[in-house]
Amino acid sequence: MIRLAGLLLALVILGFIFLYTQINIEKKIQPVEVSIPSGMTISEVGKLLEENKIIKSRFLFVLYSKIRGGFPKSGYYRFEGNLSIKDVWEKLYRGEERLFRFTIIPGDDLIDIGEKLEKKGFLPKETFYSYVFNKENVKKFGLKGSSFEGYFPPETYYLRKDTDIQQIIKSFLKIFNKRYQPVLKHTNGLSDYEVMIIASLVEKETSIPEEKPIIAGIIIKRLKLGMKLQIDPTVIYALKLQGKWHGKLGKKDMEINSPYNTYLKSGLPPTPISSFTLQTLKSVIHYKETDFLYFFSKDGRRHIFSKTYKDHLKNIKK
Repeated sequence: MIRLAGLLLALVILGFIFLYTQINIEKKIQPVEVSIPSGMTISEVGKLLEENKIIKSRFLFVLYSKIRGGFPKSGYYRFEGNLSIKDVWEKLYRGEERLFRFTIIPGDDLIDIGEKLEKKGFLPKETFYSYVFNKENVKKFGLKGSSFEGYFPPETYYLRKDTDIQQIIKSFLKIFNKRYQPVLKHTNGLSDYEVMIIASLVEKETSIPEEKPIIAGIIIKRLKLGMKLQIDPTVIYALKLQGKWHGKLGKKDMEINSPYNTYLKSGLPPTPISSFTLQTLKSVIHYKETDFLYFFSKDGRRHIFSKTYKDHLKNIKK
């Protein structure tokens, strides 16, 4: 008799919850976004949902949770439309978080990326910088270099809000490991990291596909001859690292004391200076050998190439 009474009571409760979760279909609900931190109890989650008018009764939410079993996953959620307690619980139990679009464009460097992450509300840029410019963190992921520069490909990512820095890094590196690493196995005599550095230089110099292997060839030729690369974007990067970049490159800027200043230092800069596309990476691996040693941009886009410094000066005057 007691078992029968208990069973009847459970059926009544389940029936009540089912009935409750199906009502209010006519009511229009405005979209609501909430963050559910890890470590919250079911009761606390229910209270948060009730306070934000996502559900009407935390008691029924807790009761439904106990009957169903399992636990809501932490994260950032968006609720819209006419949702029952069952709908809300299912969304939380499956961890159907709201993901946010984040885009890295070709040529973005770590400083640009940090500013974008802060602007989009993912995390403070200083938190990002302290992590990505730490050599020990780079080593943890089995990567080369003193920073993560060059390892975050231009791409549109979908990221969680209220996530930690390592999850963001892993999202970026997932694309690098999947698409870029296989290409870096065929580096034509250069080390994979040298190819990455040169690719970043080429990316900052031109966006024109047919120019990329030519400029890559000039950079490699200059390295072999022991010539200074004298590439303006490396100076800009040096200025950005020191917080001295104000949007215009002046004569005094060219004297900045930095290992990235290729007007003063021979060889490649110590790390890449920006992100780069897969196409740019391939243009370095399959660089074009020419007689050119010099180039400059006539319109901020297309370049004029010269064999000698004398011809280079003539072209500039023209």
